[in-house]
Amino acid sequence: MPPAAPAAARTRYRIDLAYDGSPFAGFARQRDQVTVQGELETVCSRVFDQPVDLTCAGRTDRGVHALAQVVHLDLDLSTLRAARAVEDLGGLRARLDQQVGRAITIWQVRAVPAAFDARFSATARRYRYRLVDAPAADPIRRHDRWQVDEPLSLTAMRAGAGSLLGEHDFSSFCRRAPGGTTVRRLDRLALTRPARGRIDAVLDGPAFCPQQVRSIIGCLVEVGRGRRAPEWVAEVLAARDRQGAARVAPPHGLTLEQVRYGRRWPASPPVAARSG
Repeated sequence: MPPAAPAAARTRYRIDLAYDGSPFAGFARQRDQVTVQGELETVCSRVFDQPVDLTCAGRTDRGVHALAQVVHLDLDLSTLRAARAVEDLGGLRARLDQQVGRAITIWQVRAVPAAFDARFSATARRYRYRLVDAPAADPIRRHDRWQVDEPLSLTAMRAGAGSLLGEHDFSSFCRRAPGGTTVRRLDRLALTRPARGRIDAVLDGPAFCPQQVRSIIGCLVEVGRGRRAPEWVAEVLAARDRQGAARVAPPHGLTLEQVRYGRRWPASPPVAARSG
């Protein structure tokens, strides 16, 4: 492959995608592991005939799914194969979709200004965690929801969740990244029963720290089971001690469902994907 061109000579592209996290060791590239980033970069490097480095809206852990992931990459269009590939972005979408494998879907490919950043331009992210508290679960959907072993009290879980709204230091719920802050703002935590035997938790906020959502769900399930009082969630938050929280919920129940970019850029997933 030819060497990378200077940044000024490169054109930025945005890719909206979804994936089943089951076969991947998370989003981020890892040596000797199959990851979403690794698979997509391999395909893109081949298609564009140049090294590709992706930036994503949010890294997901092993086994976590995404309906709405966004990445950007910068291409040197002086490379003939790259220039030809981007002449038809609809055809490019189909080509990438065919080559990345069945666990990944490419929703859309578009050219964007250099000011767009998949991670730092994002203004809000939405996660959905699916729980099943029925004695038997749909076997087709077991890969994207956590089946707990007893009925859960939605009323108690809602009472516990209320203390988490707003801006807090979520040290008790986060896997701390070196040099990173655990102060986050949680704008919404909605718990609903869309069907008998099922509970969905939807969380909205500008950004989430590693394992924050799964740790929150783990604590709320303890409350829903009656093992802890709703007030315990506030106590865990105030303690700023990860050792005091419940075990994190399994990754396969979690889906990155939406990434928003304010008024300046379209949200993900695209409208066609959301309506489907």
